[in-house]
Amino acid sequence: MENLNSASNQEPTKASDQPTAATVNYIYVTPDKSLDQYNSWSEKINTLALTASDQIRLKPIVDLLITAISPERIFMISYKGLPQHRIDNYTEILVTLDDDEDIDEDQYLDFVKLAFSRHPDILVSLGGASEVRGYLQFGSPYHCSHFRNQFQVYSRKRSAITEMDQDQLDKLKAEANTRFLTIFSKAQQLFGVADEFLKEENPDLGAFILYQTLHLLYQSVINTYKGPIPETFSAAEYQKLAEEYLPIMARNNRFTHLLDRLEQACSLQGQHNFQNCKVSMELLLIDVSILMNICETAITCKLSQFDSPSAMPEMKI
Repeated sequence: MENLNSASNQEPTKASDQPTAATVNYIYVTPDKSLDQYNSWSEKINTLALTASDQIRLKPIVDLLITAISPERIFMISYKGLPQHRIDNYTEILVTLDDDEDIDEDQYLDFVKLAFSRHPDILVSLGGASEVRGYLQFGSPYHCSHFRNQFQVYSRKRSAITEMDQDQLDKLKAEANTRFLTIFSKAQQLFGVADEFLKEENPDLGAFILYQTLHLLYQSVINTYKGPIPETFSAAEYQKLAEEYLPIMARNNRFTHLLDRLEQACSLQGQHNFQNCKVSMELLLIDVSILMNICETAITCKLSQFDSPSAMPEMKI
């Protein structure tokens, strides 16, 4: 399988062409008695077999992107949903654009929004190829775990993505996990405080502390992939950035509007019947707790993308 675009304009591979190492969507079979080479072929074939069903199902989508945008590379990662929270399966499609061409990225983005407006299970993002390469060289946790050869389904380039070696990726994964847990543990502590205020029948303070908890939850996700960002950011800006890194947070409107509901609860402190306010706070407490559990599970699964293809779990959230 060369790529998902059967109408590709690429010339057929010539016998004299040299095989490219670590390329997943191109498999070059040349006479070689090396056991390492054989193992390399086997690994690539197994990787393709595991992702074949999603690639075939979404082939028309990829063809559309290739025809309309003429990207340099396309990466695709599918995730399992959480039916108990009304979160369906979804797929991230990451598209890199050739910076050497005269490209209006905003125009392409408008096209993508329109083309996929009826496909909420498909999330498409665009990025410049040179920018992505720069982030990969810099060691960006997000780019190093998403823009990998094992997720590539189309490329106009014969060369593979230059990745860190597995030891470096393992170290980057550990650092990202530590950054997540550092902030997430603070969110857990604040959540406990909010719960105590509610038990003490002080919903006003509980609402304020719960709002701060959600703020920290967004920060924990951002800190995992990007590191600290300016404290001048509003809570809404934190939410938007966190959902870009962890799209599952925005897969259910109940959680997407959680920040708005908490802001409203804080603005109406002391203005409502106590019993109604207490019930409202109990529901908000439950939703924040669920979102925290979703984030913790999803981050763990996302971080598995740093692993070698053979070590990755078959099911991702």
